[in-house]
Amino acid sequence: MITVETIRERHSVREYDGKPLSRAEFDALGAVVEECARESGLGIQLVGDNPEVFNVIARFGLIRGCRTHVAFVVDDAKAGDVAADEAIGYWGQKIVLAAQDMGLNTCWCALCSRKKSRAVVAPGKKIRLVIAVGHGKTQGFSRKTKNVEALSSVECAKAPAWFAAAMEAAQLAPTAMNNQNFKITLLSDGKTVRIDAPKSGLNVIDEGIVRCNFEIAANEAGADWRWERDI
Repeated sequence: MITVETIRERHSVREYDGKPLSRAEFDALGAVVEECARESGLGIQLVGDNPEVFNVIARFGLIRGCRTHVAFVVDDAKAGDVAADEAIGYWGQKIVLAAQDMGLNTCWCALCSRKKSRAVVAPGKKIRLVIAVGHGKTQGFSRKTKNVEALSSVECAKAPAWFAAAMEAAQLAPTAMNNQNFKITLLSDGKTVRIDAPKSGLNVIDEGIVRCNFEIAANEAGADWRWERDI
């Protein structure tokens, strides 16, 4: 079961042991991917035995020893579309946390060789990004984050306890280059929450990831709350 503790335990992992997922692991994660694809309407595929997708020339951000990935396939014309990117972040994070709950490690990966993916990509479609999945050489490490005060604001008299718990989860959300380029505001009614982020680059995907983490923690706390704008 995905909980706030799952969020706390999950860290990005870039070095893997080179072994494929077991059949049981692949099937279990595949079921999650299929469910998320069905509920979201996104093109999401779990692809195994495909280490070539991580073969890129770069000094930073490389994934090593990973053989499995989750691919997000979108309409070519919609690559970078705000609604699609936000949904990719939200549903992709659900998959990431489910993998963590299964004892697997993950890393969001925009720097990859998309043309080497064995995902099924029909004409007029393209891979937006992938998520590496496997058995990490380590469980990853905590990274430096902005403080909650920099990431949030409160327009009501006092922030309730559930909002603080949800902000901790949002603070732990992975974002591109760890930039945490978002702000979450609790509006004056003490229930409605707004999230703001730039609508460019990978920021919108990050916003979806942050939404997922925040939502899990707020719901776990039993809060009576709502987003100002649903995805």
